[in-house]
Amino acid sequence: TFSNVEGRIGRSYTLVHDAFISCIYRFSRGDSLEDIRPHVLLWMQTKEIQQRVIENTPSEFKKTCEQYTRVTLDTVYDALTMMAFSAALRFTPEETHRLLNAIGHAGKDALIDEAARALGDVNRPVAAECAFPNVYAPLLEVWRSAPEQREALLQKYISSWKKKISPIYWSDNLKGAGGAYFGYWCFDIALVVILLNIPDIGLRRNQYYPADLVDAATGSR
Repeated sequence: TFSNVEGRIGRSYTLVHDAFISCIYRFSRGDSLEDIRPHVLLWMQTKEIQQRVIENTPSEFKKTCEQYTRVTLDTVYDALTMMAFSAALRFTPEETHRLLNAIGHAGKDALIDEAARALGDVNRPVAAECAFPNVYAPLLEVWRSAPEQREALLQKYISSWKKKISPIYWSDNLKGAGGAYFGYWCFDIALVVILLNIPDIGLRRNQYYPADLVDAATGSR
């Protein structure tokens, strides 16, 4: 236990954040997906801990809770990333259900909602738009376009992905202090490739595209 009630909120967020980065570090250094599996499960566990902390925090700390639970750009990216890992790891329906409950935010962001429904949460409400359209509106267009249009739209989006995602906190960490960089990966694009069965030959030339993850999810088709 941590006696500082308000401090628990921030501590639980840090658990989630560190567990997420741990997964990306391991992917970036070439760990096998099966070796990464327990760390994805740990991320889910930390999300559940965070949810319990929030639920049991007195109402006087409501504003602090909102600060740590609002939908941010990294909320969306992290959710899409973990869904991509779950697909590559061939999660069971029970594991997927637990993951989507851990992610939460139903009806708050169209990309999270579309992906969650594709993973089996068919009764999930779907937001009309992305929470961050400047970054993700083109990717949402891929989700909502005719199948024959998706490959070209995705090819166009990936060419500008690094610039689009630049508002996120880690976009310049390659330039930072030692140990800050944990990899630039467009797991958000990989997820749509996996779930919508989009040909990705053109995407594989992009240095940020996690082809190994896609291959694990699709069996290289």
